[in-house]
Amino acid sequence: MIQIRAIVIYSYDGRHRVVSFEPGRVNIISGDSRTGKSAILGIIDYCLGSKEIDVPEGKVRRNVSWFGLLLATARGQAFVARQLPAGEGKSSEAIYVQTDSVVPIPAAAVLRTTTNRDGLRALLASWVGMSDYLYEPPPGQTRDPLAASISHALTFCFQSQTEIAQRKHLFHGSSDRFVAQAIKDTLPYFLGAVTDDYVAQQQELKRVRAEIRQIERKLAEAANIRGDGVGRADTLLAEAKAIGLTTLDESTPWQEKIDALRTIQNTPVPSAASEAGEDVEFHRLSDVRSELVREQRTPQSTLERARSFEGNSRGYAAEAREHAARLRAVTVFEHDTPGHACPLCLQNLPEASQVPSIGDLRAAQDYIGDRSGAMDSATPRIATAIQDVEAKLAEVRRRLDDNRTLLTAIKRGNQRLQLATDTEARRAMVLGRISLYMENIPQMPDVSEQQARLAILREQETQLDEAVSTDAIQARMESCLSNVNKNLSNYARQIDLEYSDSPLRLDPRNLTIVADTLERPVSMREIGSGENHVGYHIVAHLALHTWFAGRGRPVPSFLLLDQLSQAHFSPDTAPGNGVTQEKIDADRRAVKRLFSLIFDVAERLEGKLQVIITDHPDFSDDARFQAALRERWRDGLKLVPEDWPRAV
Repeated sequence: MIQIRAIVIYSYDGRHRVVSFEPGRVNIISGDSRTGKSAILGIIDYCLGSKEIDVPEGKVRRNVSWFGLLLATARGQAFVARQLPAGEGKSSEAIYVQTDSVVPIPAAAVLRTTTNRDGLRALLASWVGMSDYLYEPPPGQTRDPLAASISHALTFCFQSQTEIAQRKHLFHGSSDRFVAQAIKDTLPYFLGAVTDDYVAQQQELKRVRAEIRQIERKLAEAANIRGDGVGRADTLLAEAKAIGLTTLDESTPWQEKIDALRTIQNTPVPSAASEAGEDVEFHRLSDVRSELVREQRTPQSTLERARSFEGNSRGYAAEAREHAARLRAVTVFEHDTPGHACPLCLQNLPEASQVPSIGDLRAAQDYIGDRSGAMDSATPRIATAIQDVEAKLAEVRRRLDDNRTLLTAIKRGNQRLQLATDTEARRAMVLGRISLYMENIPQMPDVSEQQARLAILREQETQLDEAVSTDAIQARMESCLSNVNKNLSNYARQIDLEYSDSPLRLDPRNLTIVADTLERPVSMREIGSGENHVGYHIVAHLALHTWFAGRGRPVPSFLLLDQLSQAHFSPDTAPGNGVTQEKIDADRRAVKRLFSLIFDVAERLEGKLQVIITDHPDFSDDARFQAALRERWRDGLKLVPEDWPRAV
């Protein structure tokens, strides 16, 4: 809740002037033209964080240094002051804020910068209870998401002199198409069609959908693995079944098929020949063959190592001979030189250039020659050892060939053994394919928990989608507007507006009032006379604030109306110059009906709505009007005293 207790203006010489108001009631400032009445709206708007100052050029702009507001909030009182821009500037970031249960009007010397415009707007939003509402345009639109702010709420709180009689635009600032679009986007939130936890539900819906997509991707990957592998697994199981390795049925679930293949892979397979009942000789020859295969491995390994050693020895001997050849150059020196002398010129060499002596080089030559000779002498022995191993290996291979010949002869003579051998080969082939398949298939995770989680998330998604869907918001919006329209029609009939006998409704798409006549819908722009335009502006805003107050919506609880009598002749006009007393009386009655409606609505809301009116009339015969009159700006009394100095 925000209502205004006082407007304060500060001069450049330290003085200040206070215009007091009563919260929760109608407050009227009556005065002549050019006394500063229309500046009240601009002062309030500027102190509540407007982007630019909207106060007419004159004494208010040139003779005032700070504007201030004393506010009543749900938490106590707050004083907000904002410095006027210097020179031709449009705005200032110098803002002073003070809060307490009761805040006295501060002196000019106290004012200083304690926050900026963004900080002020955040404070104001918290004071009216605004939540984080973000409007996201429908898919396909290029507009950026719009966050509701205090500026959007204030569009329902002001009706300036140039707006209150407009037939095309109903709300403050809606002549700007961007402002009008912002009103359309945020109106569902301010009416309550969008709940306060809408943003939280939106974010939760995004999170739920993201988790759903993640689980669906994992399940799709598992399904793809199954899809690619089921056919091959079935083929392998069919082959294994054909050769007696399994009896698993084809309709078995996927996981059981994988388990069966894994069991086949890890279980020793019995010999087909033993199952066929082969004779003793075939069994003996098979055992001999197994023994020969094992016997063959030892000389084969020994032969490979010997050949490797032989190659390394020959390489070493060649390198040694080459090195010895390089060292033969030392023979050109006949004597060893003492100390560190050059072997050619016999000059002494410095310590830093020590080189091996001729004796050292000759010793190295002898060592390399001995080693080379040793390797040369060992080479024939290595070759002899290799020949012995090759001979043993050839003997084992000969015996293997003889064994194979005997086994083949026995199998030719025994059909059962031939069939058993074929079966054993098939089993080996199938086992190899199964092993390859099982090594390459990814580990299949258990997706039962993910499937259960997916079911829960889909249910949450449905509930959240219903809560934030366009259809649900539209249904709640229509319900809210139905209640607003009921008060709209009642208020219009109370002041006898044209078309008030037809159902009236607020059109949220075009931001206007529509009368649903028997012939066709008639919008406010089609209704004639400024009296009707002013009346419809007033009844629309009163109907909206009645709803806002009843529902505790986050809109400041005040409505400022500037010059609501402008569509009539001045009620203080004297007869003459073509103006009859009858016309004057009719105008007075029309204007008094407007004031009477405003008084009735404010009293009915019991302090939940404050109305501030700046206008010319002064109805001395109306007790409620006189009780609501806060100041009369006549006979030289104005908003800004005449003796206030201008800015230096």
